[in-house]
Amino acid sequence: MDLSSKLRRFLPQQNDPTPPAAERVCELDPFLYGQEVSTPFGACYVIEEGWPLSKRHGHWTLKEALNSDYSNLSLFGQLQNSFDPRQALFLDTETTGLAGGTGTYAFLVGLGFFTSTHFVVKQLLMRDYNEELALLYLLDQELKGKDSIVSFNGKTFDLPLLQTRFTISRLGFEGAGKKKHVDLLHMSRRLWKHKLDSCSLSSLEAHILGVRRVDDIPGYEIPARYFEFLQTGDGSLLQNIVEHNVIDIVSMATLLYRLQTTTELKPEECDCSFEAEALAHLSLVVKNQPLALHYLEAASQLAEDNKQYLRVLRQAASVFKRLEQYERASLLWKKVLELSPDDLTTSEELAKYYEHRLKDLPLAEHITRQALAIAWQSRSPKTSALEHRLKRIERKAQASTR
Repeated sequence: MDLSSKLRRFLPQQNDPTPPAAERVCELDPFLYGQEVSTPFGACYVIEEGWPLSKRHGHWTLKEALNSDYSNLSLFGQLQNSFDPRQALFLDTETTGLAGGTGTYAFLVGLGFFTSTHFVVKQLLMRDYNEELALLYLLDQELKGKDSIVSFNGKTFDLPLLQTRFTISRLGFEGAGKKKHVDLLHMSRRLWKHKLDSCSLSSLEAHILGVRRVDDIPGYEIPARYFEFLQTGDGSLLQNIVEHNVIDIVSMATLLYRLQTTTELKPEECDCSFEAEALAHLSLVVKNQPLALHYLEAASQLAEDNKQYLRVLRQAASVFKRLEQYERASLLWKKVLELSPDDLTTSEELAKYYEHRLKDLPLAEHITRQALAIAWQSRSPKTSALEHRLKRIERKAQASTR
């Protein structure tokens, strides 16, 4: 008896072996309404659905998303050139794990794109692990036909995961190589991070887009549901996952539109303090300080709580200082300290103003002593800097009396 035969004696005997993959994945059509597509690397399952452009998703139609001018997206720092939604591929994956890594597969890749009459959602489904090459091949073909990718957290998760899968499969990820990439998560955080507790897509749908999901599967349940499908071949297990992915894709189209239209708001048109504040920051990115101040003025009038109001005042004071309008900055610093006397950074700014600009050493000393007392009590790391400032002011005051 050879060594292989001897070792085989110690392996557990399988009385009920797992059915072959072909028998486990044959009943998808009644649930997913797709079709098997052949490739040079075998077959995988493709589901395609067209949404008329007149269809409303949340507060807006897909036609509005298609026909918008997206020139303001450059404010977010992700695009240097123009963006055409007709040449964009919206991409979202459903995976076997949420942490990524080499053991994580993208078993469903959702793709969305505009035609002249529809927003088409095409989903590539890996019915078993042996269909990954076919899925990746079809994905690469779709990517080659577009010049940009739109994702939600794709820069951090989806694209690196797909790159890993292409590398492991020894396929070149040519389709995504030098394409423009618009990541809507990072843009959304720039506008609504102070407004929302979470900038997840579901949160943005509920609070920004007006999209209401019904019987949606939570994302954390998706990997387990797919593994159950692999074991049972029950196509109904994938139905909610496919529907979840479709909504993800379509929501990205209207979210893109919402981002653009928000950046088009003039200061007097803002009705949300958080959006006005965010637009001020975007104006500073392009060094338009006067416009930023107008947005900050709108934000201060709309501010919903004291915390935001103080944040806006500090930002406006910083802009006035940058413009060397020190008197206007000092008025805002005083207002901040009236509402928040323990703001040591603002106290420092006001003390510097009196010391260096107005040469009012007694008032600079008074403000510094007040701040230093608070710093001692709170054990602030600013204590040593304030002590150093106070000593310098005292030396200047003594020298001026000689």
